[in-house]
Amino acid sequence: MSTERRSQRERVEESSRRLAEAAIELIAEKGYTNATAQEIGIRAGYSRAMVRERFGSKEALLETVLQEYERGVEVTPEPGASGLQKVLAPVVALREFAAEDPRLLRAALTLNFEALHDHDILRPRIEGWLARTRAGLRQAVLDGQSDGSVAPECDADEIASELTAAAIGYAYAWLLNPDTTNFDETLSRLHDRLIVRLTNGLR
Repeated sequence: MSTERRSQRERVEESSRRLAEAAIELIAEKGYTNATAQEIGIRAGYSRAMVRERFGSKEALLETVLQEYERGVEVTPEPGASGLQKVLAPVVALREFAAEDPRLLRAALTLNFEALHDHDILRPRIEGWLARTRAGLRQAVLDGQSDGSVAPECDADEIASELTAAAIGYAYAWLLNPDTTNFDETLSRLHDRLIVRLTNGLR
């Protein structure tokens, strides 16, 4: 009986994973709105009704995809990390995410920009994530000023807003022209510029 239960659990896990991967592919190709639950099921190798059977709705599957994306870009600072390291951590995480799972990142970025036209599901979720990101960056700058790793003249609100906007802009350029935009190099330069700006005058 336990073997039966285990194999059933494994089948559920595999089908959920394949559906999530199919959703990621289709969202990256055509956007969330245009990717139907039926298409996702077929792309995953299942029936047209499989998304509803496994997740209940396309929206619930979207939640799974977004949670996976957020786990990739939201970082928990290492114990003892300086404020400067906390500010830089999201840039490092984004570089690593782009290298390790560019397909998921492209799908997630597509969702971010599609949120402009979706007021029911995507927009509140993306707005909340952006607000948390800015708040975290602002606090990291303040922490850095307290521990001496960030120059006192840096404006925490300004840094948080500008870094968020820069990352979104670079991501959009990469989404539009992945063959001509070296996302890793772009983020590397952003990382280095941040260090110079945040440590201005510090020794």
